[in-house]
Amino acid sequence: MTENPSTSGRRTIACAATALVMAATACSGSGDDSAEAGTTDEVTTLIVGITPIVDHASVFIATEEGFFEEEGLNVSAQPVQGGAAAVPAMVSDDLQAAFASYPSFFLAESQYIGVTIVAEGVRGTEETAGIYVTDDSPIEGSADLEGTTIAVNTLNNIGDVSITASLEEEGLDTAGIEFVEYPFPDMMPALEQGAVDAVWLVEPFRSGAENSGARKVHSSYTWVAEGIPVSGIGMSDEFVEANPTTVEGFARAVERANALLAQDPSIAAEIVQTYSETTEEQAEAMELPVWTEGSVDVDELARWNDLLLTTGVLHEPIEMSELTLQD
Repeated sequence: MTENPSTSGRRTIACAATALVMAATACSGSGDDSAEAGTTDEVTTLIVGITPIVDHASVFIATEEGFFEEEGLNVSAQPVQGGAAAVPAMVSDDLQAAFASYPSFFLAESQYIGVTIVAEGVRGTEETAGIYVTDDSPIEGSADLEGTTIAVNTLNNIGDVSITASLEEEGLDTAGIEFVEYPFPDMMPALEQGAVDAVWLVEPFRSGAENSGARKVHSSYTWVAEGIPVSGIGMSDEFVEANPTTVEGFARAVERANALLAQDPSIAAEIVQTYSETTEEQAEAMELPVWTEGSVDVDELARWNDLLLTTGVLHEPIEMSELTLQD
C-alpha cells in the first residue's frame, strides 16, 4: 500500500491506535480532568464512542497526528455497536462524544434528547455499502428482496432507512421486509446459517464478505440516498454549552483529520487495521467512502429529514439550527 509521504512515522499507527482503543476500553465515566495547565475549568479528557469500521478513521488520525493534543485535549476511543448504543452512553456522560450515523442524532433530537452534531464523518457511495447474500442464494437483485429478512447493525437507522428509501425509489414494495439487528461481525455467520436472507454491510465487512464469496444484490446509497452524508460526531447539548472551548478545539482537530483523509483516503485503509479485525488483504480490497473538508454541511445533512419522514421514522422535520454546531 502506498504510504502518505507527507506524514512521518506512519508505521507507528498500529501501536498508537491499538493502545488508544485498549486504554478507552478500560475507562468509564467522564474524564473529570480539566486542562493540566490550569487555564480552564472545561473538560479536556474525552472518550469518543466509535464503531470499528473505516468510516470512523478520523478520530484515530487526529490522535496519531497530534491534532487533539495541539488543542489541549486528551481523546480516546471506545468501541460500541452503533449509534443506538453510543448516543445514550453519551447523554449519560459515559462518553463525551459519539461517532454515529446521522439518523441516530435526528432520532435523539426528535425525542427531546438534546444533541449537537459537531463534526462531519463520511459521505456514502454506491460501492461502500449494500445488501449481500450467499453465492447460492435465489436472490438475484433488488426486486427479489421483497418479503425477505435483512440484518442491519441497528434498527430505525441508516441501514434500514437507506435500504427502504432506495428500494421504494425503484418502485418496490418494502412492507414485507423484516429488518433484524445483528452486530456487523455476526452478520455473515447468521447469513451462512440461514438465520437471515441477506445482510447489510459496510467496510471493512463488505470486502471481507466478498472475499468469502458473498454477492452484492443492492446498493443502499443510491437513488434518493446517493452521496448522502453517512456519519458524524455528536455531543450532548449540555456538554457543548459547558465546554465551548473544548468543543471548538475538538471540531478543529477532526476537520484537520478529514482534510488529510479527503486528500489521501488510503490512510484510512491503513489505520482501520489497527482498531478492527481488518486484514491487510481486506484493507487493500476496500471501497473507501468520501471524506470532505470543512465544517458540518447543514444543507446536506438536512437530506436526512426527507428520508426519515418518507420512511416514517420521523413524523416532523428536525430544526437543523438546533442539531448542528453554530458559529
